[in-house]
Amino acid sequence: LCGTWDVELTFWFQPGSPAVVSKGISTIRSLFDGLFIEEKIEGALNGVPFSTLAWTGFNTNTHQYEATRIASTNTMRIAETGAWDEPAQRFELKASYTLAGSTWTQRTVIQPTSANTMVVASYLSFGNVPEWKAVEIRYTRRAK
Repeated sequence: LCGTWDVELTFWFQPGSPAVVSKGISTIRSLFDGLFIEEKIEGALNGVPFSTLAWTGFNTNTHQYEATRIASTNTMRIAETGAWDEPAQRFELKASYTLAGSTWTQRTVIQPTSANTMVVASYLSFGNVPEWKAVEIRYTRRAK
């Protein structure tokens, strides 16, 4: 996953709402001799610059992948855990957190589609609102 990627980000801020599309750059690098990876995404949403940071690693005690995500767009830290799904050839991570007085759940699916492309989708739900796709990020590796 390490390298520099061009990304197209699509956001659905509410179920059924129109999509908002943005472009950016993702830089993924190895940390601590491959124990973790760090991703930084930089882009602009409606003309306003934003950044996200994520750190992901494999916990050998729990046999789960663990990711921590922060962004310049809010004050929350999202901590997800999950596994590699071998038959589906993808990672699936889940989180639960409190936002605006409600418990939200987030499910992130990381689908490598080739050595140079991948798709990441995050699905949200809260209260009685059923899960919806809130974010899709399409990655294309930059040539070296």
